[in-house]
This record gives sequence, structure tokens and C-alpha cells, in this order.
Amino acid sequence: MDCLKETIEKFRTVFGTEALVDILQTEQGVITARFHGNMCYTCGTIDYFEDFASMYSECVGEEWTVESYQQNPDGSYTVIFKPKRELKTRKRHIKIVIDGAEIDYIVEIPTAKPNNF
Repeated sequence: MDCLKETIEKFRTVFGTEALVDILQTEQGVITARFHGNMCYTCGTIDYFEDFASMYSECVGEEWTVESYQQNPDGSYTVIFKPKRELKTRKRHIKIVIDGAEIDYIVEIPTAKPNNF
């Protein structure tokens, strides 16, 4: 069984009552996934994405991480994963609704560079 299928099965076993994941696309060094379920209505949603990346990393023997995520109009999330060594920035989707008014923007965060000394 390949690592992606193994990770999906493991994730569903651990989080299946709260969070579901479907793979939308795979390319060389990029995985795009859709997360949906009850987790979309809780705080700490990104933890599910990071847990998936960690499970996948264990299988492939290389650290993968969340490059970006965005909440979709239906409440689900589209998440892009890449090997950590390839990331220059990470993008975070911020969506806040206050009294019916929506604040929706993306924050781009540079990844940390190792010290040169």
C-alpha cells in the first residue's frame, strides 16, 4: 500500500468521527486535499491538517507540512501539503464573521531559515 492511502486510512481511524479527508490532486512534491466534517466548526482546525502531514511524514520518511489552506464556501477546507524543505512561505487563511460582517484575508508567513553559524 502506498503512503498516501496508508495515511488516509490511519487518519480516518483516528479522526473519522470529527474530520474526513479526500485527496483532490497529487503532483510531484505537492498534495492537495479537502478536509470536511465536524472539525470545520471548531477552533484548532489546523491541528487536523498538521496531524495529517505528520502521519504522512512518518510513512514517507521526510517531513511534510501545510503550505497553505483556505476555507471553502461550504465550510470545508482545501489544504496544500509540501515537503518542509521546499517551503519558502506558509499561507494562512483568516476568516472572521462578526455581526454578519465577514473579514476574509490570507496571511503569508516566511519559513524560518537555519542559522548560518
